[in-house]
Amino acid sequence: MYGVWFCDLQKVIAAMAEKVPTMETFTSIEGNADGDFVVRNCTITYIVKHTDFSVWKRIGSWREGRWERVE
Repeated sequence: MYGVWFCDLQKVIAAMAEKVPTMETFTSIEGNADGDFVVRNCTITYIVKHTDFSVWKRIGSWREGRWERVE
């Protein structure tokens, strides 16, 4: 787990609420090595980029998966 800016957390929550309005709960919010936010619920993992607050969803497994931008 890596450190991220606490002041950006509100922007991350707003981006998730706008792009994924059906996600009402989450299990964790962490930082990664790039400074991005990793948001997880029970079945899906998202990344919110710290540079532009775009939301990306993991498709597939952690080993054979890819990231797809949520529009």
